[in-house]
Amino acid sequence: MISRRRFLQSSAVVSAVAGFPHLARSAGELHAIPGQKPRHIIQLVADGMSMGTLTMADAFSRLTRKRGLAWMEMYKNPAAVPALMNMRSLNSLVTDSSAAASSWGSGSRVVNGVINQLPGKKKLKTLYELFGELGWKRGLVTTTEITHATPAGFAASVDNRDTGTAIAAQYLERKIEVLLGGGKIFFDPAKRRDKRNLKKDFVTAGYTVMETLDELKAASNDQRWLGTFSSSHLPYTIDHFADPKLVAKVPTLAVMTRAALGWLGKESHFILQVEGGLVDHACHNSDAAAALHDMIAFDEALEACLEFQQKNPDTLITVTTDHGNGNMALNGTGNLYCDSSTHFANVKKVKCSFPEIIKHLKKTKVAVDPAADKSDADEGGFVASQAAQATENPDEPPAVKPPPVKPPVKPGEPPKPKEQIPTYKEIMQILPELTGCKVSQRRSEWLIPFLSQKGHAMYEIMNNEMSQLGQLLGNFYGIGWTGNAHTADYVPLIALGPGAELFRGFVENVDVFHHYTALAGIDFKNPTAPLTAQVGREAGDVENTEAYKLA
Repeated sequence: MISRRRFLQSSAVVSAVAGFPHLARSAGELHAIPGQKPRHIIQLVADGMSMGTLTMADAFSRLTRKRGLAWMEMYKNPAAVPALMNMRSLNSLVTDSSAAASSWGSGSRVVNGVINQLPGKKKLKTLYELFGELGWKRGLVTTTEITHATPAGFAASVDNRDTGTAIAAQYLERKIEVLLGGGKIFFDPAKRRDKRNLKKDFVTAGYTVMETLDELKAASNDQRWLGTFSSSHLPYTIDHFADPKLVAKVPTLAVMTRAALGWLGKESHFILQVEGGLVDHACHNSDAAAALHDMIAFDEALEACLEFQQKNPDTLITVTTDHGNGNMALNGTGNLYCDSSTHFANVKKVKCSFPEIIKHLKKTKVAVDPAADKSDADEGGFVASQAAQATENPDEPPAVKPPPVKPPVKPGEPPKPKEQIPTYKEIMQILPELTGCKVSQRRSEWLIPFLSQKGHAMYEIMNNEMSQLGQLLGNFYGIGWTGNAHTADYVPLIALGPGAELFRGFVENVDVFHHYTALAGIDFKNPTAPLTAQVGREAGDVENTEAYKLA
């Protein structure tokens, strides 16, 4: 396991800079001064984080790093201001990431799936356009594609969140100074429909373009930055650290954040958004281990920002999420719930993300007895023989073969290539190797139909292989899910530094935009639209969650 640095304990850093005498005060002292304005604003977003995810991430941090989250330590700081935030979108109590980020980036609620546009394609002026006009430098750092919904919400305006090529071009038009994340495909002429060599255009415009960790380390601070370190999203943290090649080539969120602060910190004023986007992706997959590892990676990025704030007390930091997702929670197990802690500790045994596990299950063949394996020849791999059932837990009900459910095929869609579906014996061998969970024959058989898209879950939203794998492993580490989609929860927000008092209590998502602009001395309001009933595309079309199943 790769060792992680210890969190730098809070301490006042005394400094003075000509023209800014208030820098001799701590962030807490600046917070106590009514009307104090920050020179730097940093918003950190753990995308898709439910309160249960935050709770378990703190416990997981103690198991793996021997200390709690820096996020939770902030709550012990009397100068920090905690809040709850309503994240609903224009057309739904449940927001998607584009509508959530747009509320912060424009001060207006928009329809899910849209970025900074009102119905009728009425474009809104973005936060980063306004700050750029005032001379503030701007940065976006993420573990997703740099054009993904959350970073784009601060800087772009499009009618469809999936138009990454258009968002990438808008970043260039608006001269966003620091861009670090994934998404090389949106700058590559071979991948763009318009064949535009946007990467070359960034170079021509004076950007340093980077694609590896070494290039980021060597990059000069005298040019704008475009760093795309993966074709699409960056790898899940749990997979990242397991692969030496990825460790050598792809920067972590903390590394990118420190680099961005190094670039932006030389400027008199800047605003930076930092997103831990793969927390959301893991929760869409019902993948607790991947989500918790990415929460730790996010917390290390927060540590970098807190260290910067110690040296630059006129920095406002806000930490939040854009919505819940799946609402995973550690459930009570055993007599008097005494087994919950033991079960939760099993998360440490998981070696890779669900996409990697599924890849192994569908592509890795293990040695089995051919004669014994004939029992798997029936539909879905179910074994109904009395001898097979005798090996099962007698407390479990007998396995019942569900009716086959054919996966839907869209008109004109080419047939998908057949995948290798594992037998129950292969599942029983592979899962313990990758997760530490010794799964029974019966549970292995229950999983097989979902691997071949022939499952039949009682709750339709969970009728897929990822969610059912999460349900299966939930027996191992005691974690359950309400679903695999965004939720309507009010979300936590905590602010520290000059201007933090504006975020106290219960806030609306659109308030964030107005607080930031007020702190920068910007007098501007976008038009708004009244809340509407559920309209537009179906929820499944708003966000391409299938992409998150790819390792």
